[in-house]
Amino acid sequence: MTGPLALVLDIWDPQRGGLEAYAEDFARALGGMRIVCGRANAPAPDHCELVELGCAGQEFYREVDRRAAELGTLLAFRHPGTSAGVFLPLGGLLSSSLAARRASEPFWLRWPRQLARALSGRTRYYLMREAAFLSSRDPERVVLANSELVRREIGQRFPEFGGRVEVTGLPLADECLDLTLPDAAAKRASLVEVAGHAAEICVLWIGNDPVRKGLLQAMAVLRRLRARKLAAVLVCAGHRTERLEGDGVIGLGHVDTAILYRAADVLLAPSLEDNLSFAVLEALAAGVPVVTTSRNGAASFVTSDEIGRVVDDAKDVHELDGATLALLERGMLAPEMRQMRRDAVRTCRRSEHFARIREHLARLDA
Repeated sequence: MTGPLALVLDIWDPQRGGLEAYAEDFARALGGMRIVCGRANAPAPDHCELVELGCAGQEFYREVDRRAAELGTLLAFRHPGTSAGVFLPLGGLLSSSLAARRASEPFWLRWPRQLARALSGRTRYYLMREAAFLSSRDPERVVLANSELVRREIGQRFPEFGGRVEVTGLPLADECLDLTLPDAAAKRASLVEVAGHAAEICVLWIGNDPVRKGLLQAMAVLRRLRARKLAAVLVCAGHRTERLEGDGVIGLGHVDTAILYRAADVLLAPSLEDNLSFAVLEALAAGVPVVTTSRNGAASFVTSDEIGRVVDDAKDVHELDGATLALLERGMLAPEMRQMRRDAVRTCRRSEHFARIREHLARLDA
């Protein structure tokens, strides 16, 4: 390893959540790290140094490349290029994300939008940086992928990659796994308190990207449930979901999701493309059954029909509906069933996750 570890992220803003919040947790857990960003909207964690380059976009990454030797061993969270030693594709591969988005578009829009992306210098530049890192035969390069799905995609798209790909998962706060299991009365009372609706069935959808996370498919499943005269609601949380409305749809926007897991009968995550859905991990930690797809890296945690169901085609509403209905059967929320799901994500405990990260990074010195 050459020099200190330097976490590279274009904007340092943990309040944005998602990848940015994980980056702060990463820096805090490992400590003694240099944080290299174009712009900082928050201070660095204790014992970490903040290096703000004062530029954005492509210029930021060019400046990182130019100063790589003085910055240390670069850990890139996005767009790694040839100067990075470690790549953490927590948002998945950009090439995979674009392919999934193309597949989700109506046929008549697919080619015009594909042409627009092909003509975008910004998109081409970031794809080039990803390919430059993952096409390298350098055995010293390391990818810390958070799911087996991402590992497989790297093998399929970049078979020439000569470095290591380690699967690390994502961390759950210890309190997520140490909560007392809620009883049914408390669960339903929570739904009334948060959503202002009484319902026999609460289906939960969480996401900031309605296309990638399959919101339209989730709403179609809700319509099928209600067509059976079931008193079901679809509770949605995430970016701009407060604008959602419709028969049985409850949009809450950005809220504390912990109480929603206590209220839910099932989490519906019909992902078109998702390297590892944190919502699935949190739902399982709360003992809630999940329906997701094989395009979600979190599907590897669904190892039995009691834990949840995995559907191959994210657009197959019939299969999603049947999987959801199966998980609404009596007894699915019994304490022993909840505990089975929580046990499935025990390895995601925060302390274990960062211990694995330290072990992988320690090998850089070997």
